[in-house]
Amino acid sequence: MRWGIVIAGFAIAAQAWAETPYVYQQGGLQGEQRTAIESQTTVGTRELRPLGGRGIEQGVRVRHQILDGTTVEAFGGAIWQPEATDLRAGVFGAEVIQRVLTQKQVGVSLDVALGGYRDVTGVFVPRLRALLGRSWGRLHTQVSGILEAPISHNRDRIDVIVGAGAAWQATARTSVGLEALGEDLEAIWDSTESEGGARLLAGPSVHTQFGALYVHGNIGATTFWPVAGAQPLTGALGRVNVGWRF
Repeated sequence: MRWGIVIAGFAIAAQAWAETPYVYQQGGLQGEQRTAIESQTTVGTRELRPLGGRGIEQGVRVRHQILDGTTVEAFGGAIWQPEATDLRAGVFGAEVIQRVLTQKQVGVSLDVALGGYRDVTGVFVPRLRALLGRSWGRLHTQVSGILEAPISHNRDRIDVIVGAGAAWQATARTSVGLEALGEDLEAIWDSTESEGGARLLAGPSVHTQFGALYVHGNIGATTFWPVAGAQPLTGALGRVNVGWRF
């Protein structure tokens, strides 16, 4: 079983924290805007999902709120790697995100998402996500969890990622925070970990919007521990998402 930790600085839209869009995980659409189309560009070195490896990644995400509180999402992407001669087929997948609880009802918000994706290695990965959030004026906090079950004999049977984070709404259009990701953390002390090593990323996040147009991004330092006791490898990763809601 794989365990990871996610600490995220969430990029929050200005309308009373109705949504928590950010770089690496997103809840469902809320409010009157029913559809969002988003371009995702990533450059740098890393061993993190969804695409993994290193190089330049380009993806497109389409999200639509079919009912109040119910969002369907589809994503596709590809990655160019320095050691390859052409683009490699990347991720494609889909999920349904349901707003189960709202802060107005019970004091916290809860989104649950069910779906799956094909990763860059060609493995299909069903997954279940949950996001539990609470806001206090300009401050928003959230804990999250992801349960994945890769369909492969060479992967862990179950992968679990848990997280927590906070963001500050600096202006009516902009929020700032700190985002960090961790995967396979048991490899730091366990040389028998089955997926190669521990993967960490940490860096600041920012979100801003101009009407229907929004931009959110993260610049992070990356660290990869191949096996327990081995010298860690470091790098950097930048990701920018540009989207349009209507």
